[in-house]
Amino acid sequence: MLLLKRGCKGEGENMKTWQRMFDQKMEWEKPNDTWSLSVEDNLSPRNPECGWHLYQQRKVFARFQCSCCARCWPSAQVPIFFHMHLDRSQGQGQVKRRVCGQKCKKCHGAKFETLTFSQENIERILDNLVLKIREKCYREFITNRDLADPIVEEDVEGPHDTTRCEACALGICYRSTYGSVIPASLAAASQPGQLAWWGADTESNWKLLCYVLPVLVALLVLAVLFSGK
Repeated sequence: MLLLKRGCKGEGENMKTWQRMFDQKMEWEKPNDTWSLSVEDNLSPRNPECGWHLYQQRKVFARFQCSCCARCWPSAQVPIFFHMHLDRSQGQGQVKRRVCGQKCKKCHGAKFETLTFSQENIERILDNLVLKIREKCYREFITNRDLADPIVEEDVEGPHDTTRCEACALGICYRSTYGSVIPASLAAASQPGQLAWWGADTESNWKLLCYVLPVLVALLVLAVLFSGK
């Protein structure tokens, strides 16, 4: 079930497509539990509530349209992130979603505009989301190589406009220039997992760092002690 709050940026998207795909995927993967997906503008990009898990899909291709001048533009720099939680005793799961907007560069006082994803990218985003639900809420073994790469449907020229990007304002945008944007031809030819770092999981990376860093420090201390003998 997809829950849409009034006034949120998701109103510009084909929400029925999100609802249908998410329901089908979760019913197939976890038929004994009931999951819902809600869209929230003010969802924190970093700190989920206690008992919730964070997943961020980075650098997804989307198209924007200005509500003032009707100008359209593509972007390959759109992050989308989710908070997810499963109540095992009730068999009910929740996912909260936020997509970052962009402002029109030609309109003064422009707001962060709505965006649209292609059906193929919605499919890939939701496939990745389901994998992360299985990993974080059901403790199944999933690696980033299992994640589907987003499709860049057309080449995006020029540098990323950080002054008009909501994700940059939040400090979560992995901006790049034209030279590091993957062309549509290459993205279409790639196999799932070849560009898995685009969908890298921030929470998992931090956990890995927390485990590895103490080990490296201990090894360094031992090396210093033995070198002094």
